[in-house]
Amino acid sequence: MNREGAAPPAEATGLRVLLAEDDIPVAKGYQDILQKAGYEVVGLAHDGLQAVEMCENLRPDLLLMDIKMPRMDGLEAARAINMDPKSAFTPIVLVTAYADQQLVTRAKRCGVLGYLVKPVQLDDLIPALEMAHTAAQKISALEGAVRNLSEELEARKVVERAKGILMKRLKIDEEEALRMMQKESRRQRIKLKDLARAIISSHSIMNS
Repeated sequence: MNREGAAPPAEATGLRVLLAEDDIPVAKGYQDILQKAGYEVVGLAHDGLQAVEMCENLRPDLLLMDIKMPRMDGLEAARAINMDPKSAFTPIVLVTAYADQQLVTRAKRCGVLGYLVKPVQLDDLIPALEMAHTAAQKISALEGAVRNLSEELEARKVVERAKGILMKRLKIDEEEALRMMQKESRRQRIKLKDLARAIISSHSIMNS
C-alpha cells in the first residue's frame, strides 16, 4: 500500500471498521492509517467466509475488504453479507487490483458502495470510506421514508374501512364517523389506526 499523500484527519470519527485482508502486512498498514484517522478497527478477517461471520457478529459501521481472498472472494462475501438481515446495511468498500466496468457492475449488484484500486493511496482510503458510509446512510433514510409511507397508506386504508363500518352501523356520515373515532382514540390514548383495527376486528367477530 502506498503511504504517500496528505496526513489523515486528526479528529476521531467514532466509526467501527472491520478489515478483511489475507495479506497481514497490508492489513496492518490499513489498521495503522485508520486508527490514526480516528477509526476503531474492530477486527481482522483473513478470508471471505470469516468476513461474513465477523460482520454478522461485530456489526461494524464499515467493511474494508480485499476482492481476492481464500475460501470466498470479496464479491461473494459482499453478496452474503447483504443477504443477511443482521448485516445487510453494512457499507462495503472493496479493494481490487483492477476496476473495469464489468467488475463495477458486479460489485454494485453485490451491494458494494465503493472500491479502491491497488496500490491504495493514503489520500483515497479515508474519503472512500466516508463516501460509502454517507451513501449507506442515505439509502437507509430513503428506505425508511418508503417504509413510513407504506405504513401510512396502510393505516389510511384501515381507518377508511373502519369509518365505513361505523357509517353503516350507526347511520352517520363520514365526517361524524371520523370525529367519533378521533374522540375515542384520544379517550383510550391509542393511535387512530389501532382503534380502527379494533373496530374492524369487532365487526368481523359479530358477522362471523
